[in-house]
Amino acid sequence: MNAPSVLRYPKTIKLKDGSEVLVRLMDQGDQDRLLELFKRVPEAERVFLREEMARPEPVAARMRALERGRLTALVAEAGARIVGEAILQRRPTHWLHHVAEVHVVVDSAYRRVGLAHNLLYELFDLAREQGIETLLAEMMSEQVAAIGLFERLGFKREAVFRELVKDLHGKRHDLVIMTRDLTVKGKRSSGWFW
Repeated sequence: MNAPSVLRYPKTIKLKDGSEVLVRLMDQGDQDRLLELFKRVPEAERVFLREEMARPEPVAARMRALERGRLTALVAEAGARIVGEAILQRRPTHWLHHVAEVHVVVDSAYRRVGLAHNLLYELFDLAREQGIETLLAEMMSEQVAAIGLFERLGFKREAVFRELVKDLHGKRHDLVIMTRDLTVKGKRSSGWFW
Protein backbone atom coordinates (compact mmCIF):
# COMPACT_ATOMS: atom_id res chain seq x y z
CA MET A 1 0.00 0.00 0.00
CA ASN A 2 1.41 3.37 -0.88
CA ALA A 3 1.78 6.29 1.52
CA PRO A 4 -1.32 8.33 0.50
CA SER A 5 -3.55 5.31 1.18
CA VAL A 6 -2.03 4.65 4.57
CA LEU A 7 -2.32 8.29 5.58
CA ARG A 8 -5.97 8.58 4.52
CA TYR A 9 -7.16 5.90 6.97
CA PRO A 10 -8.75 5.52 9.38
CA LYS A 11 -11.47 8.04 8.60
CA THR A 12 -14.98 8.63 9.88
CA ILE A 13 -17.84 8.73 7.40
CA LYS A 14 -21.23 10.19 8.26
CA LEU A 15 -24.12 8.24 6.72
CA LYS A 16 -27.48 9.52 5.46
CA ASP A 17 -29.23 8.61 8.72
CA GLY A 18 -26.72 10.64 10.75
CA SER A 19 -24.84 7.62 12.10
CA GLU A 20 -21.09 7.34 11.66
CA VAL A 21 -18.77 4.50 10.76
CA LEU A 22 -15.01 4.26 10.91
CA VAL A 23 -13.48 3.18 7.59
CA ARG A 24 -9.98 1.76 7.64
CA LEU A 25 -7.71 -0.66 5.86
CA MET A 26 -8.45 -4.30 6.67
CA ASP A 27 -5.82 -6.13 8.70
CA GLN A 28 -5.18 -9.67 9.90
CA GLY A 29 -6.86 -8.97 13.23
CA ASP A 30 -10.22 -8.55 11.46
CA GLN A 31 -10.72 -12.23 10.64
CA ASP A 32 -13.15 -13.16 13.43
CA ARG A 33 -15.24 -9.98 13.13
CA LEU A 34 -15.33 -10.34 9.35
CA LEU A 35 -16.67 -13.87 9.76
CA GLU A 36 -19.38 -12.44 12.03
CA LEU A 37 -20.32 -9.90 9.34
CA PHE A 38 -20.83 -12.67 6.80
CA LYS A 39 -22.85 -14.73 9.29
CA ARG A 40 -25.21 -11.75 9.68
CA VAL A 41 -25.88 -11.60 5.93
CA PRO A 42 -29.30 -13.23 5.44
CA GLU A 43 -29.09 -16.72 3.93
CA ALA A 44 -31.28 -15.64 1.00
CA GLU A 45 -28.53 -13.15 0.09
CA ARG A 46 -25.50 -15.29 0.98
CA VAL A 47 -26.42 -17.64 -1.86
CA PHE A 48 -25.26 -14.90 -4.25
CA LEU A 49 -21.74 -14.76 -2.81
CA ARG A 50 -19.04 -16.62 -4.75
CA GLU A 51 -18.10 -18.62 -1.68
CA GLU A 52 -19.84 -19.52 1.55
CA MET A 53 -18.15 -16.73 3.46
CA ALA A 54 -19.99 -17.57 6.68
CA ARG A 55 -17.41 -20.32 7.23
CA PRO A 56 -13.92 -19.76 8.68
CA GLU A 57 -11.97 -21.26 5.75
CA PRO A 58 -12.93 -18.73 3.02
CA VAL A 59 -12.39 -15.82 5.42
CA ALA A 60 -8.95 -17.21 6.32
CA ALA A 61 -8.17 -17.49 2.59
CA ARG A 62 -9.12 -13.82 2.17
CA MET A 63 -6.74 -12.90 4.99
CA ARG A 64 -3.93 -14.84 3.27
CA ALA A 65 -4.62 -13.01 -0.01
CA LEU A 66 -4.54 -9.70 1.88
CA GLU A 67 -1.22 -10.64 3.50
CA ARG A 68 0.27 -11.55 0.12
CA GLY A 69 -0.80 -8.22 -1.37
CA ARG A 70 -3.28 -9.75 -3.82
CA LEU A 71 -6.03 -7.40 -2.75
CA THR A 72 -6.69 -4.09 -1.09
CA ALA A 73 -9.53 -4.16 1.41
CA LEU A 74 -11.42 -1.75 3.61
CA VAL A 75 -13.68 -2.40 6.55
CA ALA A 76 -16.35 -0.15 8.05
CA GLU A 77 -16.77 -0.38 11.80
CA ALA A 78 -19.64 0.69 14.01
CA GLY A 79 -18.49 0.26 17.57
CA ALA A 80 -16.84 -3.13 17.88
CA ARG A 81 -18.64 -4.60 14.83
CA ILE A 82 -17.51 -4.71 11.23
CA VAL A 83 -20.58 -3.60 9.27
CA GLY A 84 -19.10 -3.39 5.79
CA GLU A 85 -16.30 -4.72 3.64
CA ALA A 86 -15.00 -3.46 0.30
CA ILE A 87 -12.38 -5.24 -1.78
CA LEU A 88 -10.29 -4.20 -4.74
CA GLN A 89 -8.67 -7.21 -6.39
CA ARG A 90 -6.24 -6.68 -9.25
CA ARG A 91 -6.18 -8.99 -12.24
CA PRO A 92 -2.86 -10.87 -12.29
CA THR A 93 -2.30 -11.09 -16.05
CA HIS A 94 -0.33 -8.52 -18.02
CA TRP A 95 -3.13 -7.71 -20.43
CA LEU A 96 -5.46 -6.98 -17.49
CA HIS A 97 -2.96 -5.28 -15.18
CA HIS A 98 -4.97 -2.04 -15.40
CA VAL A 99 -8.20 -3.78 -14.29
CA ALA A 100 -9.40 -4.60 -10.77
CA GLU A 101 -12.51 -6.35 -9.58
CA VAL A 102 -14.60 -4.82 -6.80
CA HIS A 103 -16.68 -6.54 -4.13
CA VAL A 104 -18.77 -4.88 -1.43
CA VAL A 105 -20.74 -6.48 1.40
CA VAL A 106 -22.75 -4.40 3.87
CA ASP A 107 -24.58 -5.52 6.99
CA SER A 108 -28.34 -5.38 6.36
CA ALA A 109 -28.74 -2.90 9.26
CA TYR A 110 -26.49 -0.44 7.36
CA ARG A 111 -28.11 -0.57 3.94
CA ARG A 112 -29.88 2.34 2.26
CA VAL A 113 -27.86 4.84 4.31
CA GLY A 114 -25.00 5.28 1.85
CA LEU A 115 -22.42 2.89 3.29
CA ALA A 116 -21.94 0.79 0.14
CA HIS A 117 -21.91 3.98 -1.93
CA ASN A 118 -19.17 5.50 0.25
CA LEU A 119 -17.11 2.32 0.32
CA LEU A 120 -17.18 2.16 -3.47
CA TYR A 121 -15.99 5.78 -3.71
CA GLU A 122 -13.12 4.90 -1.40
CA LEU A 123 -12.25 2.00 -3.70
CA PHE A 124 -12.32 4.38 -6.70
CA ASP A 125 -9.65 6.53 -5.01
CA LEU A 126 -7.52 3.55 -3.98
CA ALA A 127 -7.74 2.11 -7.49
CA ARG A 128 -6.57 5.36 -9.08
CA GLU A 129 -3.62 5.51 -6.67
CA GLN A 130 -2.66 2.01 -7.81
CA GLY A 131 -2.83 2.93 -11.50
CA ILE A 132 -6.03 1.02 -12.13
CA GLU A 133 -8.04 2.38 -15.04
CA THR A 134 -11.05 0.05 -15.14
CA LEU A 135 -13.14 -1.50 -12.40
CA LEU A 136 -15.01 -4.74 -12.99
CA ALA A 137 -18.04 -5.99 -11.08
CA GLU A 138 -19.76 -9.34 -11.49
CA MET A 139 -23.13 -10.15 -9.99
CA MET A 140 -26.14 -12.33 -10.56
CA SER A 141 -29.06 -10.73 -12.40
CA GLU A 142 -31.33 -11.14 -9.35
CA GLN A 143 -29.17 -8.68 -7.41
CA VAL A 144 -31.27 -5.78 -8.69
CA ALA A 145 -30.46 -3.32 -5.87
CA ALA A 146 -26.71 -3.89 -6.24
CA ILE A 147 -26.88 -3.53 -10.02
CA GLY A 148 -28.81 -0.27 -9.58
CA LEU A 149 -26.22 1.09 -7.15
CA PHE A 150 -23.35 0.26 -9.49
CA GLU A 151 -25.18 1.87 -12.42
CA ARG A 152 -25.75 5.06 -10.39
CA LEU A 153 -22.00 5.15 -9.73
CA GLY A 154 -21.17 5.02 -13.42
CA PHE A 155 -20.79 1.29 -14.04
CA LYS A 156 -22.12 0.05 -17.37
CA ARG A 157 -23.47 -3.38 -18.20
CA GLU A 158 -21.05 -4.96 -20.62
CA ALA A 159 -22.45 -8.46 -20.88
CA VAL A 160 -24.98 -10.90 -19.52
CA PHE A 161 -24.08 -14.56 -19.62
CA ARG A 162 -27.25 -16.65 -19.44
CA GLU A 163 -27.30 -19.31 -16.71
CA LEU A 164 -23.51 -19.28 -16.44
CA VAL A 165 -23.06 -19.31 -12.68
CA LYS A 166 -24.46 -21.42 -9.87
CA ASP A 167 -25.37 -20.12 -6.44
CA LEU A 168 -24.39 -21.89 -3.22
CA HIS A 169 -27.36 -24.25 -3.65
CA GLY A 170 -26.42 -25.19 -7.20
CA LYS A 171 -29.17 -23.17 -8.91
CA ARG A 172 -28.13 -21.52 -12.19
CA HIS A 173 -28.29 -17.74 -12.66
CA ASP A 174 -27.42 -15.16 -15.28
CA LEU A 175 -24.08 -13.43 -14.67
CA VAL A 176 -24.01 -9.66 -15.22
CA ILE A 177 -20.62 -8.11 -16.03
CA MET A 178 -20.27 -4.38 -15.37
CA THR A 179 -17.33 -2.01 -15.78
CA ARG A 180 -16.46 1.51 -14.66
CA ASP A 181 -13.85 3.53 -16.54
CA LEU A 182 -11.87 5.49 -13.94
CA THR A 183 -10.24 7.69 -16.56
CA VAL A 184 -13.58 9.37 -17.32
CA LYS A 185 -14.77 12.23 -15.15
CA GLY A 186 -18.08 11.60 -13.35
CA LYS A 187 -20.41 13.37 -10.95
CA ARG A 188 -20.12 12.68 -7.21
CA SER A 189 -22.68 14.04 -4.78
CA SER A 190 -19.99 16.24 -3.18
CA GLY A 191 -18.68 17.45 -6.57
CA TRP A 192 -16.85 16.11 -9.59
CA PHE A 193 -14.52 13.17 -9.18
CA TRP A 194 -12.17 11.22 -11.44
